[in-house]
Amino acid sequence: MKNLFTETTFMLGVTKFKNLPEDGGYEILLAGRSNAGKSSALNALTKNPKLARISKTPGRTTEINFFKVNDSLKLVDLPGYGFAKSSSYKRKDWGPLLSEYFAKRKSLQAVIIFMDIRHPLKDIDKDMINLCNESGVPYIPVLTKSDKLSNNQKQTALLKVKKDLGGVDAIAVSAKDAIGFDKLSREILRYANA
Repeated sequence: MKNLFTETTFMLGVTKFKNLPEDGGYEILLAGRSNAGKSSALNALTKNPKLARISKTPGRTTEINFFKVNDSLKLVDLPGYGFAKSSSYKRKDWGPLLSEYFAKRKSLQAVIIFMDIRHPLKDIDKDMINLCNESGVPYIPVLTKSDKLSNNQKQTALLKVKKDLGGVDAIAVSAKDAIGFDKLSREILRYANA
C-alpha cells in the first residue's frame, strides 16, 4: 500500500483565525511540548527530513503551520508549548486562536499529543488533553524518543500512560530508528476516512 504521507507539502502558517484555510476535509492537530520531538516525528511520518524545520532552540515557531497530505487531509502543526523562553508571548498570540479553533473548526478530527517517553503527561500535556475532552475531540497520545529506553522500559511507560489516561492506548515512536510510524499513520487515517 502506498504511503499517503510521503506527498505531504507545506501550505501556510497563520497566527489569526481569519487567516485559516477553508474549513473543509479532515484536519489532524499536532501538539506537544517544544522539546518533545514533534518536528522530528512529523518528518519521520512523511519521510521528508526537511518538511518541518527542527530548531536548535525549541519554542521558536509561533505560527500554526498547515501541511497538505492530500485534497481532503491536512496536518496542523501547533507551536511547541511550555518552553520558558518564549511561551508567554507566544501563548498571547496563538492561545486565543487555539480556543477559537477548537470551538469552531468543523474539520478538526483529532489531536496527536507528542510527549517524550521519558517524561510523559506533564501538566501542560494534561491541559491539552483536558481541552480535547472538553471540546469532544479525540486525541492520540504519542510517546517520542522510544529509542532512549530499553524494550522493558518502553512497555512500562506505555502501560503507565494507558493507566493514567483511563485506558487510552499510546503509540511509541522513534524518529531516529523510524519505528512506530506505520501504526501512527494507520491511526491518523482512521480519523480521516482517507
